[in-house]
Amino acid sequence: MSAEAVVKPEADVKATVEVGADIPAVEGKTPEEVQSAMEKAAKQIYFYFSDSNLPVDKFFFSLTACNEQGWVPIKTILTFKRMREFQPFGVPVVAKALRQAAAAEGSDPLVAVSEDDENVRRARPLEPVTDAWERSVYVKGFGEGDNENNTQEKIEQWFEQFGKINAVRRRREDLEGKGPAGKGKGAFKGSVFAEFAYASDMAKFLANKDSHPKFIEGEELVIEAKDDYVKRKCKEKGIPESEVHRSRPDRNAPRKFNAFREMKSLQEGRAGNLASIPKDVAIVGQAPKVHHDGGKRKREDGDNAGPREKKERSPLFFEYKGVRLEINEAGQIKEPSEVPFEEGCAVKFTVQGEGDWKDLKAKIVEVIPDVFMALPGGSTVGTIAHQSSAKITDEEFEKLANAGFEYGGNPVNWERMSEEEQRAFWLKRANYQAGVKHREARDSRRDEFKGGRGRGGRGGRGGRGRGGHRGRGGHRGGDRNRERAAAAAEGLPPTVGAVKSE
Repeated sequence: MSAEAVVKPEADVKATVEVGADIPAVEGKTPEEVQSAMEKAAKQIYFYFSDSNLPVDKFFFSLTACNEQGWVPIKTILTFKRMREFQPFGVPVVAKALRQAAAAEGSDPLVAVSEDDENVRRARPLEPVTDAWERSVYVKGFGEGDNENNTQEKIEQWFEQFGKINAVRRRREDLEGKGPAGKGKGAFKGSVFAEFAYASDMAKFLANKDSHPKFIEGEELVIEAKDDYVKRKCKEKGIPESEVHRSRPDRNAPRKFNAFREMKSLQEGRAGNLASIPKDVAIVGQAPKVHHDGGKRKREDGDNAGPREKKERSPLFFEYKGVRLEINEAGQIKEPSEVPFEEGCAVKFTVQGEGDWKDLKAKIVEVIPDVFMALPGGSTVGTIAHQSSAKITDEEFEKLANAGFEYGGNPVNWERMSEEEQRAFWLKRANYQAGVKHREARDSRRDEFKGGRGRGGRGGRGGRGRGGHRGRGGHRGGDRNRERAAAAAEGLPPTVGAVKSE
């Protein structure tokens, strides 16, 4: 049976929407811009539900596992990195794009949209695909490192000239010193694995490889079938070919996640190796049960013998100013460039001498009511910004500059911040909140695994176990909590760093 007969590829979403053909009106957007956005949004969501992605995408599969029908809120999908550009168009426009793409497929569409246009699910049964390896190629020549010229989208666009592509996976270096957790998390290698929808298109691509246009002028392309590439690397490194698992859609895919095994666990009512869904992520239904056994799980039929590797912890996310950000192991924003930023949302001021920061804040609030103030201890430079992150207008800035504020008997000087300073400020704000979420998640895991008043239990929070208020070398947890409660009662604003006290 041919590859074309084995796999029914996902619909080619491109060109399913024509200008004037029931294109919804979006303020500030031309019909052509709306059409382009609808095509791109539908195409990306189709990829999330595709045979090439869903079986190996732990987080997205876990979202579909929240209810029996597999519904996922479109508004949640719009928080994904590659979907944020479509947020201004809104959920109804994206839902309409998906309906039109599904209608173009005929009687067996890949996805379905709920009647209220709020949710989307995979309509076809999810079944194993066994020939993805045979329809995949290795290509190098996209420039090493990450830059604006070799983004995922631009590489995908380059491949589109050769036929329908199910997936393009950029290959990355391993992070040094991180072990298994850092595998494939480093810089872009400049090479990819691309899976064609049809074996015939892949054959043409390989046959004409010497005539393909270069992605980067002056950089030669290295093109070969994925199977040939893997065999060559096995020979170079002395690895037996039998150790290469060709049933996996991609060697770079998460190696411990198997959607089909998890489907079996869900059917049997058992907790599975699924991602923990953050509470601030909208879902349909209830977050699935997740086993917390340090990666050890009972042997199931079909599992290979041998010791289990320690389970990788699910990524931790939180929403900041409408954007879903990932938190790294150190409790900081994993991708600082993703922190939302708008020019002019914060201004700085300088002070001299010793003064009362509460008195200064009270006077500032009289001029601009909804601002918070950050003045790190020992610093002479502070910052204010709207609680809503709205831009501080020229009129508001003039009011501040001409208000005659004093601090310790000295005038307060106001200044607009440079773009770099503003980005650093909002990154600090985001990292502060990320740290809070990280500590909450860590404490939650400790409570779940340890519990009670044993060692390392409640002591650190003012209890009487070891490490607590009356333990050995512990923190005065109770005092700290009382201080925080007192600060909250006074209505003190959230700040970056320690605020000067009286």
